[in-house]
Amino acid sequence: MNLPLLSFGILLYLSSGWIIKVFLARLSGVRHTQTDHIGMTIGYSERFLIILFVLFDQYTAMGLIIAAKSILRFPSSGADGEVHKESEYVLVGTMVSLVIGILNGLLFLYAIHP
Repeated sequence: MNLPLLSFGILLYLSSGWIIKVFLARLSGVRHTQTDHIGMTIGYSERFLIILFVLFDQYTAMGLIIAAKSILRFPSSGADGEVHKESEYVLVGTMVSLVIGILNGLLFLYAIHP
């Protein structure tokens, strides 16, 4: 077991919410000073599941996370096909979270089984 790599993976997981928040703030140009941390909690849960899926070699299960979040974020009443900026913001956050989760899972996988 590679303890430095494992430690880095834990640090990456713990700081991933802040990394994504800063990335999205720079991308959108909007600073969200007030938050109830629900989105960040969902992101940590999502990344934890992704790490587990990578560790157990269940890559196709990650599609469920993306599909569920995509369906929930698009309004069902919008017949005009207009995508709201908030939905785009959430989808970009989901994709960045997915990439970080996969990298984190591969990091843990390599730390455990070099």
